[in-house]
Amino acid sequence: MNTNSYSPSGESFFAKKWTKRQQWTARLAAGGAVLTVAIAAVAFASRYGGSSAATAPSETDPIPVAVVVMKPLSEYTAQRSYTGTLVAARASTLSFELAGKVVSLEVDQGDSVTEGQILARLDDRHLRARIRQTEAQRAQQAAILDELIAGPRKEQIAAAEADVRRLTAQLKLQQATKLRRLQLKESNAISQESLDDAVFGTDAAQGQLDAARSQLEELKEGTRLEQIEAQKAQVAQLDAQLADLKLEQEDTQLVAPYSGTIAQRNVDEGTVITPGTAIYRLVQHEPIEAWFGLPPEVAGKLKIGDSFSIDVEKQTRQGIVTGIVPELDNTTRTQTVVLTLDGKSSQGLVPAQVARLVLESSRKADGFWLPNSALLQGSRGLWSVYVVEEAGTVARREVEILYSESERSFVRGTLLPDEQVVASGINRLVPGVQVQVISGSESP
Repeated sequence: MNTNSYSPSGESFFAKKWTKRQQWTARLAAGGAVLTVAIAAVAFASRYGGSSAATAPSETDPIPVAVVVMKPLSEYTAQRSYTGTLVAARASTLSFELAGKVVSLEVDQGDSVTEGQILARLDDRHLRARIRQTEAQRAQQAAILDELIAGPRKEQIAAAEADVRRLTAQLKLQQATKLRRLQLKESNAISQESLDDAVFGTDAAQGQLDAARSQLEELKEGTRLEQIEAQKAQVAQLDAQLADLKLEQEDTQLVAPYSGTIAQRNVDEGTVITPGTAIYRLVQHEPIEAWFGLPPEVAGKLKIGDSFSIDVEKQTRQGIVTGIVPELDNTTRTQTVVLTLDGKSSQGLVPAQVARLVLESSRKADGFWLPNSALLQGSRGLWSVYVVEEAGTVARREVEILYSESERSFVRGTLLPDEQVVASGINRLVPGVQVQVISGSESP
């Protein structure tokens, strides 16, 4: 062969230009490819052909299998998990009812407080002054009331009697003067003006005497009941004002309504606030609540006082149903169920953690329980199982899964009671293959 004229394509223009080195490189590449294909063919034959021949079971050797005996049921218990949220039993934003200046903050964020503990104070100097003023007014009116209840003293009555006697004497003197002047007037010894003065003096003395006698009678009869009641009303009004001021003084102290933890502090000392300004946020951690949104048909089966296990962060806690909201959530269309955890179960938990609740319900349906290892996925949403027939061979049956758990499923289909279903290793089987039952159990 003339190597100088070799090329992959005899008609190529570039083949005529190849060097000897390029021609030998092309020949070696072609020979290597042929050798590689030959080696691969030999390896494939030795691996699959020889192995199959060596390990292929005899047609007379049955395959050992474990079976499950079918027991029909008319209902099954299904478990469903619901996700909820832990919520603090009580959480409040604490504020003053009054306006004023904050003079002290007794606790800070993160501190634990007890019910009734003082948390903050407002400046109450002006309020204390008003309280002292009202107390003085009340003492004054109370003294007047005591005097009215005690009635007039003997000295007052004696003075009034003396005043009556004095006015009586003055009246007699005025009457005598009037009488003399009338006589003198008849003889034109005096003027009409002098007579008029005598008449007026007599009338005035009579009026003073009548007033003195009336006052004396009033003193002898004692204080009128109406006066006492009116004075009592004055004292009661001041008592009410004083009580209101003291309540207002109590409102200058911010008190914890229940035991809990200060989650947030919003102001500092010296801040002038208005009524309703948020000072603290108080959270009660124990007992804690778990809120779950359940379908109405599920929530309707629960009762107040029912106890359930709740899983939080891989820990199981016990909760009691304490509330069922009687309306649906507009967004989720679920009914909120509240489970309360006692103090011991609440320890270590924090609001907003995720909680899970597993509920069981019975459902009416005819079928069988099968281990999931016995199921082989089929077509059109159906599944298949292998049944051991009387001849020792297996036949394929289609089933429908109604409910599935982690290790078993409830199915219905062409299975019959007391049939033996292969429990595992179904990937080794084909319809008609011979098997040997080595163990059996009833459906789980």
